[in-house]
Amino acid sequence: MKLRVPKRIKLWERLWASSVLLYTIAATVVVYKTMTQYGVNWIAFLIIDAITSWTYGIGTARLVVAVIEKNWVALRKWTWIAGVSSITPQLYILTVARHVPRNDYISIALVIGLLAAFALFSLISEVTQARRKAIHSTEES
Repeated sequence: MKLRVPKRIKLWERLWASSVLLYTIAATVVVYKTMTQYGVNWIAFLIIDAITSWTYGIGTARLVVAVIEKNWVALRKWTWIAGVSSITPQLYILTVARHVPRNDYISIALVIGLLAAFALFSLISEVTQARRKAIHSTEES
């Protein structure tokens, strides 16, 4: 069963994906200031993060739609896309960085954990709001 995404929702998912790209700029500045000394190429990070930020934004938006529509096949697909997209930039740092102090590795792991927790919290919040709207719209009909 194909996921039906209304045009109105597509607009919001694109706005969401665009706002996630703003995070990419901030993350790139942090990487530039802190990780270039350990061999991390900030331009490569920017490219990876820009691509994966867009897919993360679209993926999380579609994930919410899949939950609302109870489309479990689409839910699994978009969960994987959003999950992989959210950790790929940090995995890049972990694989290319050289001679990084242990505390920096711990910090990166904490960032990954915090981002995962934020993503889960945001998803639960979005699904809850969407369900409330769906209930209100059926009550008004």
